[in-house]
Amino acid sequence: RRTRRRDVRVRAMSDSSDNDCAVLANIGSRRTGDAEAVRGAAAHETTHLAKEPLARSDPEEYFRRVRALYAGSGAVILGNIMEWYDWTIYGSMEDLIADIFMGGRHEATWLVFAVPFVARPLGSLVLGWVGDRCGRTVALNIAIWGMAMSTCLQGCIPNGMPGAAGVLAGLRFISGISAGGEAAGVNTYMTEVGGAERDYTLAAAVGVNNVSGSMAFFLATFVSLMVHQLPRTEQLAWAWRLPFLAAAPIGIASVLLRRRMHETEAFEAVKAARLKAGEVRMARESDSPSTVDDGNLTLTISSGSGEEETSSSSAGIGNGADSTVIAPIQNAPVKEPSCVEAENLAKSSWRENSFSIGLAVVVLAAINSINYFPLYLVRWLQASCGFSAFDALLVAGLCKIVQLFMTLPVSFLGDRLGLTKTMLFGGALSTLSMFPALFLVLAVAGHEDEVSGDAASAPVGETPEPTAAAYAVAFVVLVGWLPIPMSLYSILSPLYLTSMFPANFRGRGAGVGLGLASLAGGFTPAICSILANHEAWLPGIFVTVLAIPSMSVIAWTRHAAARGSLRVHQRPWLF
Repeated sequence: RRTRRRDVRVRAMSDSSDNDCAVLANIGSRRTGDAEAVRGAAAHETTHLAKEPLARSDPEEYFRRVRALYAGSGAVILGNIMEWYDWTIYGSMEDLIADIFMGGRHEATWLVFAVPFVARPLGSLVLGWVGDRCGRTVALNIAIWGMAMSTCLQGCIPNGMPGAAGVLAGLRFISGISAGGEAAGVNTYMTEVGGAERDYTLAAAVGVNNVSGSMAFFLATFVSLMVHQLPRTEQLAWAWRLPFLAAAPIGIASVLLRRRMHETEAFEAVKAARLKAGEVRMARESDSPSTVDDGNLTLTISSGSGEEETSSSSAGIGNGADSTVIAPIQNAPVKEPSCVEAENLAKSSWRENSFSIGLAVVVLAAINSINYFPLYLVRWLQASCGFSAFDALLVAGLCKIVQLFMTLPVSFLGDRLGLTKTMLFGGALSTLSMFPALFLVLAVAGHEDEVSGDAASAPVGETPEPTAAAYAVAFVVLVGWLPIPMSLYSILSPLYLTSMFPANFRGRGAGVGLGLASLAGGFTPAICSILANHEAWLPGIFVTVLAIPSMSVIAWTRHAAARGSLRVHQRPWLF
């Protein structure tokens, strides 16, 4: 007869950026028997602890952390400017590119604009896998090289070269592959870096994407405005190259800064879990007891009927120690919880995440279309309302400046009220505003009944000059009002995207979801150009219709998460 008492405490901390919770299981058993020793039990129980948003409880501390966040995000912001600059400068120079490469065919020019967005899902898949396997910073450094080189080479294509349009499309395809990894990679990186307290400023963290995008749009618009001040012959001869070549210094600076970026805590945790899972499998396959120990995890696994099975871990995962929950459960079969936890973190399948990818595509398709609509707005104002190239670029540029200044207020609302509530409010306003805004500008310009047929594809300058009232209404509606609901709807969308996926699948899931959704945004200018050939107000209807299923899915996910039928992996307590 013998007596054995075993008490093994297993602590498996899930990544605080994913669940902001802790998992702690107690395994215990005690029994006296003639010739038997009864094994203990293992169980997991995860509890989300609701927190008080810092933006509500201590706004001063919240803004201090936001300032520190942005001060340390220079490499991310500058590199992401490179991504947005590429397609923004193409859109701003669309009138020149159409004459140089496409024989004046604007629909064909916008279709080439969409080429990178066709390539984005492929880039998201490849670089997302690199990010999940090799590291977030590795994927971001590869992406910046591809974007910088392809953008600069677009400005080196000789005028009149046979097949120049095909070369341009090929370079833009390469740019799209790189941008596919950059877009989701930046959002993933920003939501995972920052330590245990990052949950309180997650909305501000993804706001970096809007800051860099707005700055890139403004920079591209400014450069394009300077080019359009030159005589038309010089624009077509050589000046059109300058905006593309200007990407070189931005790319070089980004490459140098990104070499100093540190890996995120979430990826390091997944990497550690993956290594532990491999060690566990090797230990199970051995014929003798094996011990796996990395300082935080100790596993003694016996083959056959060995005496000891010990497991204790913090799994090297996350740092949300403030939400630890102890759940003692006894007399259940031994399942080696730390081994299972490590293997679960190290593996994730496409089948498990396909539904989340579908949700992300529906939500972000409309948001991407709204984000890229200001590019087409330049052409629409010229062809449909009679604006000059300078005035149309000025309206679009100021629209993006307003969006830039909306970053902090929207981030504050997202960190105070939650991202889905903020997005639904902004989406509703955008849906109700887009078509009336465009139609009002058309009406004041006096073209609501005139612009049909092929007017939108007519050469710029043939549409009658708008009145002063038309300029005033355009600035009030398109600059003073429309960017506000657009910002409320779109700025927090990267956080919605990354929240749908666990850390070990986030690079691929968020990348493919955003890449597929970007197809809608990439083809928005081409579709709007075709629609405007029939009625100038149809582009507003198109963007409005896209927003309806997007908002429906956001509302559904909000309620599903509240019921517990949909898992949210980042800050579920303020979703």
